[in-house]
Amino acid sequence: MTKHVSVNNLVREFTINLLAGLFVAGILWILSGKSWLGVLIFGLFIMGSLLYLAFSKYKRLFKLIKACDPGYYYSFDLAENSKVYSEVKDSFCYLGISANSVIELFRKWTSENPPANNYSFLLMNPESPQLKQQIAFEKGVSLDTRLDAQWSSSNTQLSQMIDDEVETEKERIRSAIRVLKNLSTYKEGKLKIRLYNEFTPWWMYLIDDKKIYLGILKRGTRGQESPVMMISKHRDFASPFDPFKNTWDRMWTGATEA
Repeated sequence: MTKHVSVNNLVREFTINLLAGLFVAGILWILSGKSWLGVLIFGLFIMGSLLYLAFSKYKRLFKLIKACDPGYYYSFDLAENSKVYSEVKDSFCYLGISANSVIELFRKWTSENPPANNYSFLLMNPESPQLKQQIAFEKGVSLDTRLDAQWSSSNTQLSQMIDDEVETEKERIRSAIRVLKNLSTYKEGKLKIRLYNEFTPWWMYLIDDKKIYLGILKRGTRGQESPVMMISKHRDFASPFDPFKNTWDRMWTGATEA
């Protein structure tokens, strides 16, 4: 069985090696009567231990540390979007329900300084049955709740609120599509819009196929209030970036043209 690898193991075993090195160096110093020999042996022992830990036992640990999320926002103010846009060099992909909170910022960005060659928007299909589940989750309803007639009759006020918000969200989606299709980037063929049908527990920015901003949707809160992770692709090995990029590719492939 593979030994559990952690930072605690790293500290513990380095400490053991340090003490062992001191002990061996002390014995050699006593036996030889030469202090410099003990110091030399101790230094070589510690150096060898560090190299062993770094390039053998803990090679995987250091890879995992390097692959972890480079940043985290406890909340993601709309003003942060301009920082995200400034990072774009080649492509910008968006995944969300309606893009209602960012559509004007995106329109302004692309009209003033269009840096990218490709823009992709994945919005929820306004006719998707999962839109009601998405809105209900935002209103605090658990995902394991069946939004059927029986539930609606026992939660009349909340059910009506959800139904009203669904209709509002449908119009937001349609409005976003109209705005996007009116942009010069769409007319030039650089912007593509597709509609997906499934519930999504996050919104996403994918930049240059190298970096993801992932908004983690929490039950009972709106998307713009989400905490956000920044996840970068690693060139040499798999990282948390890869499953989210695979999810984007799957959803884009299965979506329909707006």
